[in-house]
Amino acid sequence: MKESVIETDVLVIGGGGAAFRAAIGAREMSARATMVSKGPLARCGATPMAGADYTLDGLNLHKLGFPGEPEKDSPETFFKDIVHQGFFLNNQKLLEQYVAVAPECLKELIDWGMPIRSSEQRAVYSTGIAMVDTLLRQARRVGADLIEDVMILDLAVFEGRVVGAVGLEIKTGRIIHFRAPAVVVATGGWHKAFWPNTGMRDLSGDGIAMSHRAGADIGNMEFITFCCNIALSPPRWRGSLATYILTFLGGKLVNNRGETFLDQYDPFVVEKGWFMEWNKGFLSYASAREVREGRGSPLGGVWYCRGSVPWEEYEQRALTVFPKWKYKALDLSGMDLLLKENKGIEVGPVVEYFDGGIVVNEELQTTLPGLFAAGECTLGPFGANRVCAATTEMLVQGRDAGRHAAQYAKGASIQAPDSVFSELTEQAEGPLFREKGTPPAEIRRRIQKQAHRTLGPIRKTGELEQFQKLLEETENGLSELAPQSTTRAYNKGWLDILELKNIVHLLKAATMSALYRQESRGVHFCEEFPQTDNDHWLKETIIPYRPGTWEIVTRKPSVTLVQPPSGKVAYLDMWKQMMAAHSDVGGHH
Repeated sequence: MKESVIETDVLVIGGGGAAFRAAIGAREMSARATMVSKGPLARCGATPMAGADYTLDGLNLHKLGFPGEPEKDSPETFFKDIVHQGFFLNNQKLLEQYVAVAPECLKELIDWGMPIRSSEQRAVYSTGIAMVDTLLRQARRVGADLIEDVMILDLAVFEGRVVGAVGLEIKTGRIIHFRAPAVVVATGGWHKAFWPNTGMRDLSGDGIAMSHRAGADIGNMEFITFCCNIALSPPRWRGSLATYILTFLGGKLVNNRGETFLDQYDPFVVEKGWFMEWNKGFLSYASAREVREGRGSPLGGVWYCRGSVPWEEYEQRALTVFPKWKYKALDLSGMDLLLKENKGIEVGPVVEYFDGGIVVNEELQTTLPGLFAAGECTLGPFGANRVCAATTEMLVQGRDAGRHAAQYAKGASIQAPDSVFSELTEQAEGPLFREKGTPPAEIRRRIQKQAHRTLGPIRKTGELEQFQKLLEETENGLSELAPQSTTRAYNKGWLDILELKNIVHLLKAATMSALYRQESRGVHFCEEFPQTDNDHWLKETIIPYRPGTWEIVTRKPSVTLVQPPSGKVAYLDMWKQMMAAHSDVGGHH
């Protein structure tokens, strides 16, 4: 099948909010913009699944006509709180951008027609679907070219700069060569590397892996946010955020002995770590501790129950969140009976967000000329723990990445030979010509389950080293995987092999980084190094791409307004200090 060629000024890779906003941003600068989505337009990536809270400081929220918190809150207060939430590892230059541009991006969304359902001190709420549909309409309005159901496989590089990418049209199996002097990667996280997970099935980390292979630096890959209290059983609820949302109505967690295990922790930390989004880090850690010490549930979690909250009060509040016990088309019927009778629902920490990723500067440029990145796939502003909204990050960074990519494209030209693209095409098509070999699905599930255990909220050096060996074996065996069919159209086995290459690549980076960091900070806790070490480990872990051997280099985080502390602090004491330093504006984001 002959390849087709598409030329554009700015190629945007991704299907969620960051990608749409980058395509819009490029068009605002009068550049041709082509956005390529791996799945159906506006129905893939993380954005449609998002709770769609958009966070910004209360003063600016008030200026936009919402109640906000104009007396207590300001951009400076908001900034300081995010630095404390990130355990001082934030890139404060990117954080300044996040705080400053957030109000403008929210006003744009409202002007473009996004409905707001409610607001609080530091956030407005819409729905993920409403947000992404608003962006889709605007992208069409400004004339961006939108292509769906095409998986970008690798970036094309010539003479040390990006010149486009090679993609696979899933419906036909046709290869497409995209020629572009500027590329924006906005592919979100890599949830598919773990099982269970809270993400969409297309989030396999393609953008981060292909950027790294092309020569861009990645960093802080050890920082992986798990969401606490995610339903583990029955299977129809598995991975649902519904039980996490119910946490904010109260209740309690118990282990397999029937003990309310949070009683052993500092009451201040428990209070802050239950009713605010600090819970993702703290409750995930506490639940994982019970599991590791043999007090967990059969599926590796704990049990959530209503506790002492009166049923009538609990039900009334629950029904405002889940009308008729439905959540995003998921039928939760039966959950109400369990909660009414105060029986436990099996829940546990499940991967939700990736704090590390592609290294970018304040113009969202990567270390590879011509390549830009935006959103969750970047090493962004949140440091070692994210509490504020990723939806704000994707729009702020998407806008600026698209604009800067358009400016770059104006001064660049593509003169790369066809061979640059044909070599990548040959690599991608390789698995199709293997009639015999191992199917990828079974290997992927083994890797996913091991990643969930090894790279969870609590890590152990020996386990990380064992996982590293498994990943090396898997990587060496990728060339022996076969898709079980040589048909090009809708070849799931072929796609699985291409995705597994990316999944293994990123798990290798995360495991290597977790082994390297000899401390516990934010969402990374290592049994052998249980202290937060502000004297030696206030630094980012960066992996420049070197074919064959990878090495970690470190760099200090960018500091502009808030100076980090010194000294070594016990892990949970550091959590308490960070919670105590928070302004208490904003509540649950």
